[in-house]
Amino acid sequence: MLRQSILVVDDEPVIRTSVAEALASEGYTVLEASDGASGLAAFREGRPDLVILDIMMPGLSGVEVCRLIRAESKTPIILLTARDAELDKVLGLEVGADDYVTKPFSLRELSARVRAVLRRIDPASASSEKNIIDRKSTRLNSSH
Repeated sequence: MLRQSILVVDDEPVIRTSVAEALASEGYTVLEASDGASGLAAFREGRPDLVILDIMMPGLSGVEVCRLIRAESKTPIILLTARDAELDKVLGLEVGADDYVTKPFSLRELSARVRAVLRRIDPASASSEKNIIDRKSTRLNSSH
């Protein structure tokens, strides 16, 4: 089975590296980008399973990157930002984000949110054993 890949886009190197290392330690393949333009390019080239995207970045903002990704893909997006006003959260979700995490945040909580979002988009992988019927020498996988 291929490892799921996650693109982390954040202009703050400490945050980007910390998130990337935490996710890699959980077995994900992690791609990194330091701004919106390179994040969009990395998304288009690598086609990750999930994107973690900072909102406030120089140049192309995270909100705009979110809009552009959503226009061409259903890949889940988790916004990661210091903006915690209700209006900011609503805007982020309205432009297509699947979840919204505010800074400061716990790496454990972010990892749990990543697993939850990935489970929602591919419930078969989270519960593939439920779809298998095993009878003596015959094994049937009902998910296909």
